[in-house]
Amino acid sequence: MDRLTADDLDDSCDDDTPIIRAAAKSNPAILEALLAHHAKASAEENLSYRELSRLERLGPGATISGTACNIFRSPLKSAIRAHLPHNARLLLAAGANPDGIHRICMSDYSVRWIRGRHFRDDVTSFASCKPRDIVLANARRKGISHQLCPLTQAELDERSYGFPRFWTEPNVPGQRLQMEKALTALEVAAQVGDVESLDMLRAAGADETAWVKEVSLDEKQFQLDDAEWSVSYLSTSSPVHEAIAAGQQSMLRHLLSTCGYSPNYRPYAAPTVALPPLSYAIARCNPSDPGVQRCIVDLLSHPKLDANLRTPIFNVHALHFATAYHDPGILLWLATRVPGGYNAAGTTALGHTLLHIACLPLTATQTVARNPHVAKSIHCARTLDSKWKPHRLPSPLHIEFSTAEAIGLGYKLTPMTVVEQLAQQAKIRILVDWAGVDVRAKDVEGNTALHYLAGTLNMSEDTVEMVRQIEGGEEVWEKSENCYGVTPKMMWGE
Repeated sequence: MDRLTADDLDDSCDDDTPIIRAAAKSNPAILEALLAHHAKASAEENLSYRELSRLERLGPGATISGTACNIFRSPLKSAIRAHLPHNARLLLAAGANPDGIHRICMSDYSVRWIRGRHFRDDVTSFASCKPRDIVLANARRKGISHQLCPLTQAELDERSYGFPRFWTEPNVPGQRLQMEKALTALEVAAQVGDVESLDMLRAAGADETAWVKEVSLDEKQFQLDDAEWSVSYLSTSSPVHEAIAAGQQSMLRHLLSTCGYSPNYRPYAAPTVALPPLSYAIARCNPSDPGVQRCIVDLLSHPKLDANLRTPIFNVHALHFATAYHDPGILLWLATRVPGGYNAAGTTALGHTLLHIACLPLTATQTVARNPHVAKSIHCARTLDSKWKPHRLPSPLHIEFSTAEAIGLGYKLTPMTVVEQLAQQAKIRILVDWAGVDVRAKDVEGNTALHYLAGTLNMSEDTVEMVRQIEGGEEVWEKSENCYGVTPKMMWGE
């Protein structure tokens, strides 16, 4: 203790510990002194509860994690984030958990991603949720027989009272949480591109069982008891996903080629947003970032990649995500590299074709919401932004305070700009030239692509005319009714 100052031992902060701070310092002297003190003091007998508690916060396992503090920090992850593999090695040698997070904390965090959870779990940022098995049992009582079963009628009905995205549930998991993302040490190492630390963690026995297997998501996997789920299964991400998001090409190559990680992994614990790496790179990352672009190229060249792998439940293809951007370049580029091209996309579980998605409004603020035909007919957003909220309260709580017709009326309207109009036209032209679009196709609400175009603010008449000129388009415009008895023509006009 002689080498440690009062500042070194200051344990008054709620969001760190002395050893978490020391692990992030390039000079390992303080870290070594703390570890030596902890080892010596731990050997003493008859320590009081207070002394044991204080001693624990000086040791290699002195994590600050859980929903009570909304953060998930550990000395090991602190060293890795600081790119200090030497410090990570010291901690592991002293007995630090190579996972970098307690399983119980990861389990509680991922409860908020369970399909069919209570809406309270979407805003529970300062307390623990009910145990995983209880939340899953409650979901089954709602008709969700298992986490990957087809969308229930109740789930489809709920969508008509809001403005959910085409690719996931109304309450995007994690959207309303005020807490740090729960990651394992392996995921942090992948995120920062620290290959040395990642290899060190693997050698120390960090759990990676979910990420190194070529397995498919199925009903059986979700019948496992909570006790059988290890940390990697409980994570809502993976090292591959984190490496891609950070544009860490070298790390991605190391994970796929050297470590044997799967290029097709879809997070078990996040069924409604379980995007395979390729779709994740396009939909949840920045595809204009050079690092992300290089990762996408590497993924597409991997011999084990299933480029046509869809998301579970919503059945969304990578090309559907690419179409959601009003950037025809992304769609063109990806379609030439996916086996089967545009034909491979097909329809989503909500009945959306590529043409549907190209014609969806970005958000509720881009619709002619004051037209009652539009308000009751259009309930689907194209946005890939997981933070946008169509209403203040989580679904279905908002239904008690508003009607389907009122959704979007409290927002500042954002009509399409000329730039957006031209980009959409170019994208639809690509699909028209492909000649595989069916303008008559309807989604689960009976809407055609023309319904969505007709209900969008400041929609280009040229775009509408282009789609009406597709075979069958004029008949759809005049006569095709959705589930609410509304035709595209009835929705047209602001």
